[in-house]
Amino acid sequence: MEAINKHFKSLLHDHWQFLDEEWPTMEPLNNHRTSIKDVPHINDIKSKLMKRLGAIPIFFFLVVLWSGVHYPGPYRELDKGLLVLYHLMTGKSMEEMEPHIPKSSFYVIYAAFYKAQQKILAKTIAKCLATMFSTIHIRLHCAKLVNPELFPHVTLHLDGHDTRLSCEEKTSAEMYSYKLKKAGVRTQVCTDCNGMTLLVSKSLPCKDNNDGTMLLGMKIHKHIHAMDCIAVDGGYTQYITKLVEDNEMTKGNFCYPIRKPRGKELTKEEANYNSIFGSFRSQMEAVFGDLGIIFEKHNNRKPVLVSKIETYNLQLQLCLLLMNIKKMVALLGIEVDPMHKAWLRDGFDYPCKNGAMEQNLEYIPVAEMLGDMESMTKLQEDFLKMSTMEVDEEEAPTRKHAATFAVDAALLKRNK
Repeated sequence: MEAINKHFKSLLHDHWQFLDEEWPTMEPLNNHRTSIKDVPHINDIKSKLMKRLGAIPIFFFLVVLWSGVHYPGPYRELDKGLLVLYHLMTGKSMEEMEPHIPKSSFYVIYAAFYKAQQKILAKTIAKCLATMFSTIHIRLHCAKLVNPELFPHVTLHLDGHDTRLSCEEKTSAEMYSYKLKKAGVRTQVCTDCNGMTLLVSKSLPCKDNNDGTMLLGMKIHKHIHAMDCIAVDGGYTQYITKLVEDNEMTKGNFCYPIRKPRGKELTKEEANYNSIFGSFRSQMEAVFGDLGIIFEKHNNRKPVLVSKIETYNLQLQLCLLLMNIKKMVALLGIEVDPMHKAWLRDGFDYPCKNGAMEQNLEYIPVAEMLGDMESMTKLQEDFLKMSTMEVDEEEAPTRKHAATFAVDAALLKRNK
């Protein structure tokens, strides 16, 4: 566990700087704008988002992905972002957003985010997925800790996910999914042994795109380490030989079930291998199950309505990214600061550059302040009494959130 803690600490230090950032400032577009309108029932929206995702994933969205751009409408910039998240989480139609915002107004915000910002968002989200949640060292250590005895070398899982979809680009016949018996798209999702999504392929119509052909097209060798081993199901196996012939990957980079020889039965050992492998692979279904629970848009109870498939793909990646952050916060026990929960305050918005908006996050009673003072004084006195102190410069934390955690080993195994 010491090695795992060390590598997670390094990961937080390198890629979770947003935890220690303050809310970015946003200057009003002009001094003569229409007065700010309140979003009806915004507190209900905040409460539901908090319950489903938690403070830090939403703080990340608002600080890293939403800020810096003025979106149309006479509402607070922060509230517009919460509306977009709420729409994504609940799977509501444009009409069903009417109790909070007129359909036409919401669509303009929706389009400005998902369409006008599509390229930069897709690039940012893909980078976050690839860097924020896993490294080869974390995968190698955790695989040995959480995997079944037969599969301590498996660091990644890959599977296709079919989603009911209706869009203007393709007809229902072109997107027919034999699995769903409806029109849909298929997306390849790659997770690590801790259930963190690291890579999401393009979403393509189900009819003409099976798992194997999509594996060949996603150039997975460019996204994994030479020491990674990917667990796949039987639908991929006939494509692996061609894949390894075209790049530096080997068959050792893949793990898959044993195929039954024609006219022969599997041996007892082979059947046992396949049984354990199938159970092991079921963790991918857990990822997709959590996706449908947290983000009702992706539970396949009704089709996702978009004008372009790439809009759906962007929304899917965003959902998986926010899920990753939620999982990581729980796994590492990352502390939630008052700054991360500021968006819950009534009337809170991004502060103005001219200082017109204060960022007072919470009222702290005098008794609590005095208690903190006494505690700090005691710590300082103890420090001065110490004759020596050895500090490993390489291990010394530069930010508080990069050091104040310990991996919950029980949670690691419980996520399996």
